[in-house]
Amino acid sequence: MNDDIFIRKIEDVFRLSEKYHSARFSKFLDEAEQAKLKQEGIFGGVLFGGYPMAERKMFGAFPDWQEPDEAEFPIQILRISKKYEKEISHRNYLGTILALGIERDMIGDILVDEKGAYVFVYKDIAGFIKDNITKVAGLGVDISEIDSKELKIPQKQFELLDIISASMRIDACVAAMMKLSRKEAKNLVLSSKVMLNHLEPKAEDAKVIEGDLLSIRGFGRAEIYKIGDKTRSDRIHITVKKYI
Repeated sequence: MNDDIFIRKIEDVFRLSEKYHSARFSKFLDEAEQAKLKQEGIFGGVLFGGYPMAERKMFGAFPDWQEPDEAEFPIQILRISKKYEKEISHRNYLGTILALGIERDMIGDILVDEKGAYVFVYKDIAGFIKDNITKVAGLGVDISEIDSKELKIPQKQFELLDIISASMRIDACVAAMMKLSRKEAKNLVLSSKVMLNHLEPKAEDAKVIEGDLLSIRGFGRAEIYKIGDKTRSDRIHITVKKYI
């Protein structure tokens, strides 16, 4: 979505809240859109995705008289339970829901575990999904509406990688993580295939620090978990948390 159009949509949420003196909400925003809000300095609202560590979140604007309340957000949690032991992926769950003609921004996080998945959706479409999906990836499933007290959040899977980078420049770190030349890594950054904290870095020499998240096409997501000591050749030990 064009940045200007996106910002206007968020401004409309504020405008409607002020006009009708009631809480108003956006659809689900991805992490890049949430980062744009912070980049643009848009404050005064609340971001919530159904649970504390949600990646996809709605933006809510509340009138002055009302204390922001997460319970007001129009989010319904669906529990999709498998009838068979075969693995079903995040992509399978998402694809099955989208095949109903539902837009992606009506769906929040999908948390997959061994027995099925928790799916966060815009409240008004929960019944439609429940009534129209009986199989995912060709396997029978049951779907029920649950509240947050029944939610059991699966732990994110990751592996720790120890790398040695020439510097804390983003192209150097990408080169070390992916075992590429600096030129190849620079080309990835310049071709918009690398995101830093969900936004395109301004230059290939942008610096990264502990806690920064890199999303690299062909590699996945990795957090700069710990910056260690320098080697004798002045290179840097870095521990990376790569999400699986």
